[in-house]
Amino acid sequence: MAKQGIPSGPGAPPPSNVAYSSFVDEVAGRLQILEDTVSGLNSVMNRCHHQPPAPSPPTNVIAESATTDNVSSIVVRWDPPQPVPDNLQYKVYFAAVDESGYQPQGEVVFRICDATQTSASITDLSPRAHYQVRVGTVAGVVTESSSTPQVIETPDIIPSAPQNLRIEGTTPNTVTLRWDTPDIAGVVSSYVLYYREDGGGPQMTETVDPPTMFYTVNDLSEGTRYKFDVAAKSNNGEGPRSIPVEVKTIDFNPPHPLDLNCTAMNKTSVLLTWNKPLVLPGDGIIRGFNINYTDERYRDFFLFKTPTAEFTEAVISSLEPATVYYFQASSRTRKTFGGGGAVVMCQTKADSPSKPRNVQIELSRLDPPQLTIKWIPPYHTYGPLTNYTLHWGVKNGALRKEKIEPYRLRWDSDYLDDATVHEFKLFAVNAEGFGEPAIVQFTTPKRETIVPPNVTVDRVKGPNNTTMLRVKWDPPNQPVKGYRILYRKFEWVYTGRWKLKELNDPNALATEIVVDEPNYSHIVVVRGTAKRRTNPNFPMMGQMGGQMGNQMIGSSSSVMGGGRMGQGNQPMMGNGMMNNGGMNPGNMMNPMMGGNMNPNNMGSPMNNMGNMGNSMGSPNMNNMNPQMGNMNPQMGNNMNPQMGNNMNPQMGNNMNPQMGNNMSPQMGNNMSPQMGNSMSNPMDGPNMGGGMNQGMRGDMGGNMGGSISGPMGGGGMQMSGQGQGQNPFGGQMNMRMQG
Repeated sequence: MAKQGIPSGPGAPPPSNVAYSSFVDEVAGRLQILEDTVSGLNSVMNRCHHQPPAPSPPTNVIAESATTDNVSSIVVRWDPPQPVPDNLQYKVYFAAVDESGYQPQGEVVFRICDATQTSASITDLSPRAHYQVRVGTVAGVVTESSSTPQVIETPDIIPSAPQNLRIEGTTPNTVTLRWDTPDIAGVVSSYVLYYREDGGGPQMTETVDPPTMFYTVNDLSEGTRYKFDVAAKSNNGEGPRSIPVEVKTIDFNPPHPLDLNCTAMNKTSVLLTWNKPLVLPGDGIIRGFNINYTDERYRDFFLFKTPTAEFTEAVISSLEPATVYYFQASSRTRKTFGGGGAVVMCQTKADSPSKPRNVQIELSRLDPPQLTIKWIPPYHTYGPLTNYTLHWGVKNGALRKEKIEPYRLRWDSDYLDDATVHEFKLFAVNAEGFGEPAIVQFTTPKRETIVPPNVTVDRVKGPNNTTMLRVKWDPPNQPVKGYRILYRKFEWVYTGRWKLKELNDPNALATEIVVDEPNYSHIVVVRGTAKRRTNPNFPMMGQMGGQMGNQMIGSSSSVMGGGRMGQGNQPMMGNGMMNNGGMNPGNMMNPMMGGNMNPNNMGSPMNNMGNMGNSMGSPNMNNMNPQMGNMNPQMGNNMNPQMGNNMNPQMGNNMNPQMGNNMSPQMGNNMSPQMGNSMSNPMDGPNMGGGMNQGMRGDMGGNMGGSISGPMGGGGMQMSGQGQGQNPFGGQMNMRMQG
C-alpha cells in the first residue's frame, strides 16, 4: 500500500483497484484470525521457575502539552508502582500519530534510571500535532510493564493581530467590517470583534465562527459613533487586537403610529389602540411607542412607554373621572423619538362628586333659632353640578330634604327647636348622583318661652276674596314686649317652612294672617316676647316655673312645651288648654307649672307637692314672694334635680295614672283616647268628623310627630282646616294644641 501511494490505517479510503482491494481485505482478515489464535499463548506458556515477575505499571499517568514561540512540548507525570521493587527503572515511550491514532513510525524511548524521578519533559515537538505517550516500569533485565497509552494534542500557536481592519458599509443599525489574516496565524479557530460607543458605554463583542474575513454587526443605535477592533483566536488562545477603526451609524427619524383611537373604559382608565407605521428594511428599528397625554387644563403632562414595538394598545389608568384628556402617540428608537401623530381627545366616565369643603355653621338668629351654613364647592365635581342636597333634622330623628341651586354656597335654615342637637348632611350632586356628604352638627341654645292662654284660630274671608286666619289669645300672666306668630300649612311629611309674623305691641290680643293655600289646614303657634323686669323675684318665679313645668310634667326633647311637638313617642306638655281639670286659671303658677298640678288629681304620694302648689298659687303671693326668692335657689339647686331625677319617675309612675286624661304616655306614641279627653272641648265633636280618639290613634304619633316639629314649643298652637278632601281629618277642623 505504501508503494502504491494508498493511505493506510483505519478510516483510509479504499483503493480504486477492485481486485487489489479485495486482496487487501482478504489479507486483513487472515491477519485478524492469526492474532486471535496466538493471543492466548502468553497465558499457556509456562515461565521458567527462576524468572522474576514483572513490576506493576505506574499509576496516575498525566500528560500535558504547551506551545510557546511556535515550539510545543509535552510533560508527563506519574506515581510509582506499589510496592516499589528493587532495581526499578522507567521507560517513557512517545510516537507521532494522526488524528485517528495511527502510528506511521516507531516509538522513541527515554530510559530513566532514577526510581525517584516521576516526570519527564518531551520538547521540540510540532504545534497542533498528535502524540502517543506511555510510561513503562522495568525491574531487572527482561521483565517490564507499561501504562495505557495516551494520545495528546499539542496546542496551536497564538495568532498575531489581524491586518487592515476597514468599514465596508453602514445603515442606521448595522456596520459591516472586513480584515486580512494575521501574519502569524497557525490555524485560526475564530475571530472576536470588540466594539463600544464612542465616549463610553459597555464593551460589546461578536464572535465570528467559522472564521470568515468579514462580519456585519447588527442591532446598533442610529446616529451613534462606534469604535471597532478585531482579534484572531486559535485553540491555544486569543492573539492581540488589530488597529481600531471608528464609524458613525446613519440617523433615523421614526414615523409615528397610525390610526390612534381612544375609548373610555371606566371612571379612571381609557384604552388606546393604534397601528404600526410602515418601516422598510434598512430604514431603522423602532424600539417602542410613547404616549404623551395631559388633561384639558394642561396642568400636568404624563408619558407612557410600551416595553417593545410589538404592542399596539395600552391602558392608561389613574386618571380623574369625568375629565377630558388629550393623547398623542410617537415612535421611539434607542436614542431618540420621532414626531407625534394627530392628537386624540377622550373623556373618562363620570363619577359622583367629592364632598363640599370648608362647611361652616353659625347661629344667625337666636329667637326663634335659625342657622346659616356656608361652604365652598367640592374639589372634584366631575362635570357640572346639578344641585346641592341637604338632609337635616333633629339628630337620630326624622330628616328633611332640601335642594339648593349649584351656584349657591349658602343656606339659611328654617326656625329650629331650642336646646336640641341638629344634624346636617350636605351632598354635592352631578349627573352621576350623590357624592360623599359633609356632616356637621349644631346644638341650639335653650330659650325662655311665654305662652299666651286660650289661643283660637278662625278662618275668615279677607279683601279680594282672600282667605285669612284670625288668631286670638288672652294676655299671659307675664309681661311681654310683643308677640311672635309662627304658622305654616299642615303636612303629614314636613317639607315646608315656618313663616313668622312679629307684633311689637305688648297689648295685642289678635292678628290676621293671609294664607296662600286656603285649601290646606294650617298650624299656628303664638308666643310672647319676654320683657325684662326690675323685680328680681319675678325671673326667679319664671325660672322655677319653667324648670318645674318641664321636669315635673315630663322633661323631654320632644314635648311641645320645650319647643316642638315630639317625634312620635314623647308626652306632650300642656298649660291649661290641654286639660280643663287643672289648677285655677287665676293661679299664678299655672302657666309656669304646666297647669296640671291639681292636688285633687295627684294622689297621696304628691299631697305635699299639691299643698305647695296651692300655697304658691294662693292670693298671698306677695307675702310668700320673698320666701320664694329665698326658696327658689333651693328648688333650683336641690329640689329641682330631685324633681327631675326622683319626682319625675314618681310622676310618671304614680302621678301619671292619676292624671290619666292629661299626661298618659300613650299621647306620645299614638295620641290615644286620653288625648281626646284632654283636648275634649276644642277637639271633640262634629268638627273633628267623629273625634280624635280613634281617628288619630295610629297616625298622629309617628307622622305628625315627625311633621309638627320645630319652634312650636311654648306657644299656643292652633290647627285650622276647611274643605272636603283637603283636610286629612275629614270635614272642618278647628284643633288647638298648646305646648
